Amino acid sequence: MRYALKEWNTVIEALGNGSAIAVWRKGGLEDTPSVTVPFERFESSHEQFILFPTFTHQTTDKIKKEFWDLLANKTISNKDNQLKIKYWAELYEEFEINNLEELIYVSNQLVNSNDHLVSSWNLYPNHKGKILLLRVYTLTDPILITNSPEYGGCKSWAELKIDIPKIGSNPVLSFKEFNKKARFIKKLLLDTKVIEKITS
Repeated sequence: MRYALKEWNTVIEALGNGSAIAVWRKGGLEDTPSVTVPFERFESSHEQFILFPTFTHQTTDKIKKEFWDLLANKTISNKDNQLKIKYWAELYEEFEINNLEELIYVSNQLVNSNDHLVSSWNLYPNHKGKILLLRVYTLTDPILITNSPEYGGCKSWAELKIDIPKIGSNPVLSFKEFNKKARFIKKLLLDTKVIEKITS
């Protein structure tokens, strides 16, 4: 695998220990070269991808308190400017979020704080975001890659210079555990559609 989804290290570690399977994505400031529209909606360009840890902007106010311990490792890279790649993911399912109320309704399944979710939604509110359900796998051995400048910036996807093998990797959660969490989140999302229909 060469393509990687860039995500805060805290979120990746929560995915990696099985405490979360859902992520909120809305796009990145550099996901489109357009000058007139500097923020493009997130597109799920790949079904399988490396989870690429980022550290910029992840602060306690943007993360739920129960995940603060995962903020302990704030080092962007080691002394040789290398990042540790530990996980990859399959896109199990994705759901478009149509309004802020839907997002807040499922927020207890996300690592992000509600304040951050509101702030994220209000930035270019016409661009709808997505909830991604990810089945995450641990690489047999973590791989160190050079943190090249082209991996930087506010963009969602990066193409790595090396091909990272997934042979021998193991799922973080069993199929039974993952499916239970996935069904619960999908029920929450379905409930928001019913609520929206009743109140509209």
